[in-house]
Amino acid sequence: MSKLKKALIRGTIWSTLGQLSSLLITLGTNIWLARLLSPEEFGQLGIIMFFIMIANVLTESGLGGALVRKKKATRSDYSTVFVTNLIFSVFCYLLLIIGSGAIANFYEDAIIKDLLIVAGLVLIINSFQLTQNAKLISELKFKEKSIYRFIAVVISSSIGVYLAYSGFGVWSLIAIQLIAAGVNTILLWMFEGFFMRFYFSKASFKELYSFGINTTLASILNKAFDNIYQLILGKYFSISETGYFYQAKRLQDVPGGVINMLSQSVVFSSLAKLQDDKIAFTKVYNKITLYFIIMLGFISSFIYVYAEQIILLLYGSEWVGAIFYMKLLTIGSFFFIQEQINRVIFKVFNQTRKILYLEYVKKTIQSISIVIGVIYLSLQVLIIGFVITNIIGYLINFYYSRKVIGNVSIYELKTLFKIICLSVVVVIIVILFGEMFNLQKNYFLYTIPLLIGSYLIGLKMLKIINIKTEFKKILSVRK
Repeated sequence: MSKLKKALIRGTIWSTLGQLSSLLITLGTNIWLARLLSPEEFGQLGIIMFFIMIANVLTESGLGGALVRKKKATRSDYSTVFVTNLIFSVFCYLLLIIGSGAIANFYEDAIIKDLLIVAGLVLIINSFQLTQNAKLISELKFKEKSIYRFIAVVISSSIGVYLAYSGFGVWSLIAIQLIAAGVNTILLWMFEGFFMRFYFSKASFKELYSFGINTTLASILNKAFDNIYQLILGKYFSISETGYFYQAKRLQDVPGGVINMLSQSVVFSSLAKLQDDKIAFTKVYNKITLYFIIMLGFISSFIYVYAEQIILLLYGSEWVGAIFYMKLLTIGSFFFIQEQINRVIFKVFNQTRKILYLEYVKKTIQSISIVIGVIYLSLQVLIIGFVITNIIGYLINFYYSRKVIGNVSIYELKTLFKIICLSVVVVIIVILFGEMFNLQKNYFLYTIPLLIGSYLIGLKMLKIINIKTEFKKILSVRK
């Protein structure tokens, strides 16, 4: 257990540092580009990325996760995954080419066709790095994975900014996606091995795909409905509105992406090694979940309070339309990320079919909210429906995931309720403080210490956790 704990902490540290550094570079680049490009151009990117993300999930088909979960993946397994992924990638790219014209016509924007065809090349590029990434995660080599990703982000972002300054417009955004994927693939080939063995095992495919098919279908539903708002905004409101939503989501995804990445890579790969001991698994999982809930509560409070200041400071007054989306998205993300963490249980104990079934239920509810929002042509109804759907999705996943490990305890729900109450109180305190003293300038400077202090005091008063004690425990783990 001690060895696993050390690997988990080291992996968490390296993954966090790697993800944060890459996200900070990406965020900085995004801010820079937002001042060079228009909301409409980002809206065009948001529309085509919907189709790219769906196609990417289809090509991966959960096979990477299946390799990570398998205790002793063979060379035949890796080869089968490589061949399968490459074939799926080519097939999906051809579908994008065929459908690009119809998509462009639907949005009455001819350039979308060319953008989609060029951006779709990322599917082919990614097919040459799936197995190497799976191997790195399986072996808990998160340091190397983080370094490769960081280098790719720096190079692609630098070239993207240069192209934007040179007048390439939305094409600079497409270039960033392709170059990042290409550089990352080349680095993996150079340092982790150039894997191109064209061998396919039917038995291996059946075993791995039986695990991946359910997570794939669930991921498609999840990605589709999570990003479908970009398509709806672009069609029924405006391409610029899509740009506001896309930028707000990009900002909100910075902290959420780090936490979700940790749960699906470090936490998943580490807990997978405890799949034969449910008692040990439950103990470690509950502690990890507690940490995540606390982090999410603080992050959500911070983003909600400072959404306006963040948007105006980073993007300028031209992007004020993104404030509304950012506030509500961070509330929805609070529950969505916890739902993703719960799904680690289904994946570890190979009950991924339940993920798919639960996703059907959630998306049925979400579809109703979307239809109502479109009928009334109301942005408020549309996004509030998104938040409510995520709350319901979390509660459903919580119940059924705990049944898998035979422990449907309400302790986590009590903790969650305390964190929600604490976050609401902290937000109210900070907002009232700002209004009471009519703070305009240096709003961050005066209120951030208040927000942090209130949150930490609340954690102790509600007996959620003793931050000082837990921090000492982490530091006591020797390298």
